[in-house]
Amino acid sequence: MSQPIRIGRPVSVLVILALAVAACGTTGPSTPPTIAATPVGPAVTLPPPETSAPSSPAVTAAPPSSGDGVVRDDSLLAILPSDIDGAPVTVEDESFAEAAADPAFATNVDRAAFAVVTTPTDLASGVVAKLREGVFGDGFFADWRETYNEGACAQAGGVATNAETTLDGRTVYVTTCAGGMLVYHTYLEEQGVIVSLFSLGEGRYGERLIRGLRP
Repeated sequence: MSQPIRIGRPVSVLVILALAVAACGTTGPSTPPTIAATPVGPAVTLPPPETSAPSSPAVTAAPPSSGDGVVRDDSLLAILPSDIDGAPVTVEDESFAEAAADPAFATNVDRAAFAVVTTPTDLASGVVAKLREGVFGDGFFADWRETYNEGACAQAGGVATNAETTLDGRTVYVTTCAGGMLVYHTYLEEQGVIVSLFSLGEGRYGERLIRGLRP
């Protein structure tokens, strides 16, 4: 690709959760058993939040709406579990608006939706992106992951390790940020969809969303 893809605001709700986690005395998540990761650099230190936890409505099949060439289609989030232990997976509006304004994202992505699920101690947030016909390839996916990882880990000490594993029969790429946050990517070939998520907290919400993907 001639220019990197910005994938919304991968840390847009991270500040909110980080202080809640710290207040409860909860440390970042451990690394998945199949992945050896040795964090480097400083642990994540985040500024105080400006808002309370997101209050987006629960995911519904809202009519798609366009944004600079890419269509917002919240029905894509039906591929995700509807909740984790009763915590609902909800639409994350601001991330779509920012991603859709990026020419590279709009050029390569036909439809997309962003989601978030939070509790006082856990967070997962990310994107379900339906690519345009003929876009996907190994090089494209590698560039996508690198760009997303850099953004997600920017406030979590930077990227520490990258690994590839299998979760419920799917190839999943897992990045560990130096501050302990985990980032997950998988491609669903039949649907032509990339799912990218970042996760913080001992509940391992990102991994659980990836494991719970529905065909």
